This record gives sequence, C-alpha cells and structure tokens, in this order.
Amino acid sequence: METKVTNELPEGITKEMVKAAKANPGTCNLKLADLPLDDNGDKFLTVLVSVPNRKSMGEFEKWIDKNPDKSKEIMINAHLHSHKDQVKADDGLFTGAFDAIVQLMPVRKAIIKNLPSLILD
Repeated sequence: METKVTNELPEGITKEMVKAAKANPGTCNLKLADLPLDDNGDKFLTVLVSVPNRKSMGEFEKWIDKNPDKSKEIMINAHLHSHKDQVKADDGLFTGAFDAIVQLMPVRKAIIKNLPSLILD
C-alpha cells in the first residue's frame, strides 16, 4: 500500500494552532497522533502533540507516585495542542493522547563499559 504525502492539515488542526504551538517555549518538536475514537479502532481523531521536554517530564515524575491523575493532566496540558476539550471530556481519548505523548518521551539508551583493569592498579 502506498502512503500519500500531503501538505494538508487534518480536520480541526489549523496553521494558527501549529504556529502557536511552535511559539510556545518548551515546544521543540510537533507530531500528529491518531487516537482511536472507539474500541474497534475504526475511526480516529488526529491531534497535534509535541515531544515532552525536561521541565514537563520533571513535573510529571514529581507527581506520578503521589497523584497519577495530576501527572497525566500535566502532560496533556503541556503537550496536546489541538482538540484539548474533546480529549479531556473522553476517557478513551485522554488515555490515548497520554499514551501518544509518553511514546514521544526522548529516552536515549546509555552504553555501560567496564573500566580497564590497568587503570585500577
């Protein structure tokens, strides 16, 4: 199946939303996420999200153990840039948006090496 590349924005996302999101400090990288509207996954809502930054991830981690709902709200408020009212009103859309944002968290895997034994002598 061939993927069609287009410059058109999905329904409900405007150029003004994209510009406003880019102008927001802490928003470095914008993405589109398709959230399932039902359990069958037949229909989707495309939303504008951004890659989490260190500040919002710190706030998220601060609250995750004490108040998980608040920590999720922090991520949604900071990194969901379209359809916010619709997503917050529906539990399925909310958890889908949270999942999309969490998948975007920039985590790099470190390579651990032993210290050469010659240096230890």
